[in-house]
Amino acid sequence: MEGIAILRPTVRHAEAVFQLINSMASRGLMLPRSKYQIVTSIANLLVGVDPEGKVVACGGFFPLWVDIGEIRSVAVEDAYQGKGIGAELVRGLIEEGRRLQVPEIFALTYQTRFFARLGFSVTDKDRFPRKVWRECLECPKLEACDETAMHILL
Repeated sequence: MEGIAILRPTVRHAEAVFQLINSMASRGLMLPRSKYQIVTSIANLLVGVDPEGKVVACGGFFPLWVDIGEIRSVAVEDAYQGKGIGAELVRGLIEEGRRLQVPEIFALTYQTRFFARLGFSVTDKDRFPRKVWRECLECPKLEACDETAMHILL
């Protein structure tokens, strides 16, 4: 993780976050996000930035209700994977959940081993109806969701 700073982004980072997320989504590694979704949720994100200021990682924490929050859109550029950047980013997002006193955090993911190493365990997607009504209705994979639900209690 040497040289990578984890920080809160500004709107100037939105284009780079958009490109990173959607480049991963184009390979089926995560779900795509619109630029509008990224800009309007910039306050919920953390980014990993290299010494030249390039965004190489991102992720967000989103409270869904007083009892639950979600980590989503965790992405690390290929050249930076395996260096602990994603783990550091998720730890920062978990800390945000603690700061907000959310007792449980979940993620819908294809990267189950990654989240398991950070203390998350597999759970049933049906436990998160607020997520379904908030976002899943607009997802192209609604009827055939292939992500795994994982959660951690704080």
